[in-house]
Order: sequence, then structure tokens, then C-alpha cells
Amino acid sequence: MFGTRYGTVEFDALTKECGVRMICVDRIRRFNATAYVPMTDSGATLPNIASHIPTTLVDSWSTVAGFINTKIMPATSWSGGALSASASFLTSPFGTNAGDSASSSTTPEERYGVDKETAKHIADLSMKYMSAESILGANEEAKLCLRKCEDADWGDAADYASCITKIGEREGELGDQAKLRVDGFFAGSDVMIGKQGQEFFEKCWRSDEVARHVDFESRTYEKADHDSLILDYKKGALRDVFRKVAELGKT
Repeated sequence: MFGTRYGTVEFDALTKECGVRMICVDRIRRFNATAYVPMTDSGATLPNIASHIPTTLVDSWSTVAGFINTKIMPATSWSGGALSASASFLTSPFGTNAGDSASSSTTPEERYGVDKETAKHIADLSMKYMSAESILGANEEAKLCLRKCEDADWGDAADYASCITKIGEREGELGDQAKLRVDGFFAGSDVMIGKQGQEFFEKCWRSDEVARHVDFESRTYEKADHDSLILDYKKGALRDVFRKVAELGKT
């Protein structure tokens, strides 16, 4: 989905700066979204609106988006995934998420670590190359997040709170081993999960039965939104994430 190997160009300069290696595996079919809070728990407006989109229309999203991204105009953002794109496709021209990336404080030259002209070529071609291949997985991601699928597709995460409790219980069964460490990074404004979703996620990890066996910390990046939390290296969390990983490698 979205030729993830092409997406690594977005992070290459930052990984070199922080001294880490990032491996992106192409998502061919179904993609289980990491840290996504189900709309039944988050109450977020966008996913709830998108949940009313007929499944047959969601199934056609990749075809329309691929044509638009390669023939008409580039997408303004991509990290929000197919769920946000599916909703905006039905509510705004061309299915773009206007404004999601417009507020980025990271220039293309800073993002890619190259001169201005080269950065422009990379920016122009990256989404075109991603969309030139099959992006059917985007349809599947949207249906998964919108619960237009079987509960079995979510596995234990079909019941989010219960799933996290099980993680805590299993960590407790490991005995004297070092406690699991989980870090949460949240945007100040996230249309995909909202504040309620963040609070629910944090509450699950901080429950007594989980906290006994898992160290959980979270941080909110007030100036970031759903996309800039990852794509804006000044407002978002990614530089801090990479630095944490680099520190772990030194211990």
C-alpha cells in the first residue's frame, strides 16, 4: 500500500542525523494501523462520518486516488492513511486533506537533506511513484479502521482495553525480567482519534493491572496535528523517537 519503500525518502535525512536505521516494509494488502484508537472508544468526528460511507465506495477509493495522484494533482498528505482520505474524498474536491501539510515548518531541503532543486524533484515524484503501483491495500486499511470487516480481523484488539490488559498480564508472567516500556506520542489536535481517544489510550495503559508490569509514558506535541506529528520534524515527535532509539542502542 502506497509503496512504502518510496516513503522512506521522507525520513532518510533525519535517520542519518539521529544515527538510526529505519526499515519500511511494503504493505501489500491489509494494514493494522499502529496506535489507532477505534472510533467506538475515541468518539472522533471524522471516523464516525467516514463509517457511513458505503463499503462499495470505499472499495473504489484506490482507483480514484491513484488516478488523481498520478494524473491530476499530488496529494497534500499521506500519513493520515486511507481513512481520512476516504472521508475527505466524499466531502471535498479531489479527496485531498487540504491544510494537513500546509502548516509544516520543515522545508523540503531540510526534510530530504539536499539542495532546493533536488528537493523539489523528490517531492514531485515521491507520491507519483507511490501511487503508480497497486494501492488496493488503502481500501483494506480504511475498511479495517471503519470496522467494515469481521471482528476477527482485529484479533485481540477488537476489545482494545482487554487487549492491553492481556499484555500486562503476560508481561507479569515473565517474572523478574525488565518491565516493558511503552511510549505514547500524541498530536495536540488529531482528527483521527481526538482528545477522547488519547485519554482512553492512556487510561488503558495506566490501569493498575497493567501499570504493575508495564512502564508507560506519554507526551503531547501541542503544535502538531495527525500528519505533522510524523512529517514535521520541528513540531512533531519523530526526531525524539529516533533519538530514544539511538540511546537504547548505546546501552
